[in-house]
Amino acid sequence: MIDVGLLVLVLAASAAGGLAVLRGLDALPQDGDPVLPGLAVGLGFAGVLGLGLAEAQALRPPWIALAGGLALAAGSAPLVRGVRRLDPRAALRAWPFVAVCGAVAAVEVVAMLAPPVGGDQTKYHLVYPRLYAAHGGLVDTPWSFWGQMQFLQNFLFAIAFALRGDVLARLLNGAIGVAAALAVGRLVGRHLARGAGAVAATIFFTLPITFSLMTRAGADLGVVLYATLAADALLDWIASERRGDLRRTAIVAGLAGGSKVMGLLVPALVGTAVLVVLLRRAVPLRRVAGRALGFGLLALVCAAPCYLRNVRDTGNPLYPFGYAVFGGRNWSRAASAYLADYYEQYQSTYAERRDDAPYAGLRLARFPWDLTMHPDSFENAARQALDVGPFVLAFAPALVLVRRRRSGVLVTAALGVVYAGVIAGAAWAHPRYVVPGVVLVLAAAVPAARALLGPRLFVALVALTVAGNLALTSRLLRPLWPDQLRVAMGRLHGEDFLRRHSTRFAFWEGANAAVPPSGRVLVLEKVPHPYYIERPFVLASYLEQGMIDYRQLRGPEDLADVARRLGITHVAVDVAALEAMSDPFEATVSRLWRAFVAQDGELVLRRGGFALYALRPPTAFASGTDGRHG
Repeated sequence: MIDVGLLVLVLAASAAGGLAVLRGLDALPQDGDPVLPGLAVGLGFAGVLGLGLAEAQALRPPWIALAGGLALAAGSAPLVRGVRRLDPRAALRAWPFVAVCGAVAAVEVVAMLAPPVGGDQTKYHLVYPRLYAAHGGLVDTPWSFWGQMQFLQNFLFAIAFALRGDVLARLLNGAIGVAAALAVGRLVGRHLARGAGAVAATIFFTLPITFSLMTRAGADLGVVLYATLAADALLDWIASERRGDLRRTAIVAGLAGGSKVMGLLVPALVGTAVLVVLLRRAVPLRRVAGRALGFGLLALVCAAPCYLRNVRDTGNPLYPFGYAVFGGRNWSRAASAYLADYYEQYQSTYAERRDDAPYAGLRLARFPWDLTMHPDSFENAARQALDVGPFVLAFAPALVLVRRRRSGVLVTAALGVVYAGVIAGAAWAHPRYVVPGVVLVLAAAVPAARALLGPRLFVALVALTVAGNLALTSRLLRPLWPDQLRVAMGRLHGEDFLRRHSTRFAFWEGANAAVPPSGRVLVLEKVPHPYYIERPFVLASYLEQGMIDYRQLRGPEDLADVARRLGITHVAVDVAALEAMSDPFEATVSRLWRAFVAQDGELVLRRGGFALYALRPPTAFASGTDGRHG
């Protein structure tokens, strides 16, 4: 209950602060609910606050509480007015959709109350926020580029860890997902198909991939939220030509860019749409330049904080990407080349599941079909974890039949298609990465489906679609959810839950006890998941070459020398990595690791495919560390 109470306080302070910002910029919507845009903007600026406090080494509850109190004082009046404007009768009219979404949310909350298991959240989304909160501020991480892949949601999670812990962080991730569903409903109901907002929101919220994103903390739902609100605000501006609407468009589009590197495409696309509209309306070029410059500057300000932090730390705003353009510290051309090779290997491995090769050229035309019919061919996860449902593929072609609110539908669909197409073609064709574009196309497909089928068949189709989504999503409940429910009810301790379901936790529970508090662990894994490590650590992945450049090491003695300089006392290794040979470089490093642990390590613990070694002298008694890593 403490976590839920803190969640309410954080959301209230965020909504008040966001509404105060929008009011100060005269960017509040003229009609419709102002609370949702205010909450979204407030959550984004809460992430900026988390980064600022971390930079100042002030990521502590008193400072967070002070900032929250100031936000409530500044925005309580518009928040109260906004809440009073909400129409409870709308929820009553849409009670079947509210009931379905409420039931799904209740199931998801149970998963959020149990400790996190697996996924990118244990690789970096929750790892570094917890680390920052434990230190009260930023910690230098030249040992892993994941420490620089921390964006607005991650610093919101850092606030949650500073206040309470991972449950609050994951509840905040879930709140962002609920807000994203409301934003989808807002976009459709206000601009695309009157009366169909609840339909669109429910289809999105019951998608299996949405369930997966809701129950595993990450950044993708934030991009969905801000991209959808950017489309909504853009259509407001197209209809009104009001500068306040354009400013709101720039703010939420910029926050999409601040949520993830791929999210930078949102302000680029929305800004292009603004230019197209201005030029089609024959606006004088001076005014076009002024509006475009104002939009760009405001979007840049909202997107920039996390990238500026990377510039300060590494010299590269997109670190580790874009090295050929920006250069940067703690990286190299060889590291960039091998990171690209790794991604190609990853895509090739899973493309074999669909008897194909990675997408390139005309082969990319298959992506919408594979996205819908073969989501299991993108990564080693349950099929339903990446399932986006058949609705978009089935009814996007029916856009040609839309007559009412046609321009809004086409603008929304165009933003979604271009976003998904650019990400799939120029970055990585993966369901999680294109989901913001898919959601926009889904929003446009709702009026298209209604135009094609008529009212009665449309209702039947929606019921069938939601039922299918729920049936697939239910498969995600096994095997974790029964024990997650026991944790939520207090019948199972969190550590017992993790022992049952996480081999990594089982290993690190023993390793944390074996390594003294003054020790330091060198982790030998290609893609480490360090969430369960409670001792100071250094990640020694050869996927990157910031701290340890394996291309310069001639043998295990050199690696031992590096470990000595880093003050390493113990080595943890993924045993499978000692035999990995996916490419010549990986084989070389695997041989090096085998020789290193055999020559310099003494086995302390082996459990669940992982092993812990204590380094033999003299490495174990090395000095010369600054004490900040891990």
